[in-house]
Amino acid sequence: MLATQPPQILQLGELRPALVARGQLYRMLTSMFLHAGMTHIALNMVSLYFLGSFAEPSFGRARYLAMYFLSGLASGIAYLYFGGFDTAVVGASGAIFGLVGGILGYALRRGAFSWENPIVRQLIVLTALNLWIGFSIPHISNTAHIGGLAGGALYGWLMAPSLYSSKPGRAIAPVATVLGIELLLLGLWLFST
Repeated sequence: MLATQPPQILQLGELRPALVARGQLYRMLTSMFLHAGMTHIALNMVSLYFLGSFAEPSFGRARYLAMYFLSGLASGIAYLYFGGFDTAVVGASGAIFGLVGGILGYALRRGAFSWENPIVRQLIVLTALNLWIGFSIPHISNTAHIGGLAGGALYGWLMAPSLYSSKPGRAIAPVATVLGIELLLLGLWLFST
């Protein structure tokens, strides 16, 4: 059941903008934990394993979790704005793209964003390949992927100066900033629908 959710489970938690517009905001979170089949969850979990095993030790558990959830929320907000109003999406890939964005945003802010940097180069190639696959195969939401990538990049950029700070306020500021922007965008979307 965790790998291939029954259709009724998917319907209860999928991100469908029409239902979010009716007040079912929990779908912004639940959709990140549902998948449309074994291949879908397997690809996402392999990606999460490799990216997570680099990002979590690099940024710390709390920042890593913040990056994941803020990217997943950014992914969902992008889908609200640019996806199909009555078309559903599920999956963790928007949040996973956000991990890539977070690493790249961090590298950009720290002056390490260069084609000569093997991590940056591999992530750029991986991102381009995954976006190409998303444009080539139906039912993959590159809208959500790009939204997650952008949300993660913003968080990584903002987080970079505070990574080695021991002051709790400095660690919270990037989370509060990105979450504030996301809640503002969500509120504007809800107001306009």
